[in-house]
Amino acid sequence: MFYFDEFINRIGLVPAEVRLLRHDNRAQAAWRRDGRNAFGCFASFQQRNPSPYAGVRCACHFLSGPTLADGDASALFIGATSILDQWIWDGNRLPLIQDEMVLADERGREGVDAFDLEWIEPGSEFTERILLRWGPPAAARAWSQWGNRGRKEIVELKIDPHEPAFPGFAAFAIRISELAAAPLAWRTTLSSVRGVYLLVTDEGGQYVGSATGQDGFMGRWRGYAANGHGGNVVLRQLGHRDYAVSILEVASPDMAQGDILTREAFWKDKLGVRAHGLNAN
Repeated sequence: MFYFDEFINRIGLVPAEVRLLRHDNRAQAAWRRDGRNAFGCFASFQQRNPSPYAGVRCACHFLSGPTLADGDASALFIGATSILDQWIWDGNRLPLIQDEMVLADERGREGVDAFDLEWIEPGSEFTERILLRWGPPAAARAWSQWGNRGRKEIVELKIDPHEPAFPGFAAFAIRISELAAAPLAWRTTLSSVRGVYLLVTDEGGQYVGSATGQDGFMGRWRGYAANGHGGNVVLRQLGHRDYAVSILEVASPDMAQGDILTREAFWKDKLGVRAHGLNAN
């Protein structure tokens, strides 16, 4: 068993002087849009009193990963940064790492400190390759923690960093049986977003559903992988099928569950799956 504090030591940092930050879906969006640049700018703005950086000079950054088999939350390592400077954000002095979209969101925001961050190169070869156990679901709320407390087990270490890039939500298509073996970064991305999806049988039967709960699309599709029907009455009658699954629409992070269900109804009408497909309502 290998723990993340051991990895911190191996890249020349001191766990007691490092903060671990498991960022939210906004960070996920920034990382997927422009990697280190957009995410680095996003991470350069943090709430004040208390600051998640807690006065340290180094931080390891993570995206939220898929829920583990035992229900624990996971975190995907994307890199470490030095924290070079800190000041009260007033919209004038800009951080070292800049991204126009992030800066536009931050302008006018109050109660925020800005930071000069610099990516640390030792350990960068493990970007998106280390998945660690963050802790029980309640622990996910503690998104900033010390590197030497509550030792975090590394549950997956991807050997090959050169996995295929996520194709984008519009082009994404996969078999339910293939989800467990999909690249870790793909599973992490699909766990971070909600929306409306389409299942298709080998005979062409179509079913429109929505993912509104924890772990987004991945959380919903795990039910189909487990029993073939995900609790749906009509699909249960078909027996266990290896559906082809694709995404019809991705919900914005602040979209309410009711609004997602409204969009699901829109797609049911558009595709005619109530009359000619597998949806009963």
